[in-house]
Amino acid sequence: MEPDLFFSSQSISLLTETLQRKIYLTDLERNFTFAGIVESFEEKKGEISVLLLDVQVYEYSSSNPLYYLPRINFSRPKDKLYIEEFE
Repeated sequence: MEPDLFFSSQSISLLTETLQRKIYLTDLERNFTFAGIVESFEEKKGEISVLLLDVQVYEYSSSNPLYYLPRINFSRPKDKLYIEEFE
């Protein structure tokens, strides 16, 4: 489950235009991967703010599932996050 796509202008505009996509959002600094449905996504001044629904949280380094959340909202620096879409 290792993401292979760093946030780029193209991926950000895709998410901004088409919400309700399923993504893996990985925060390497905190060692978490969030798998969920994008409810909202915004970039401002180098920060990404995202609201995910139906979220499974994994430990990134081992891919072990940790817990489920009905929703999570957080902001992180753009250069700390990786994204990959899934079906």
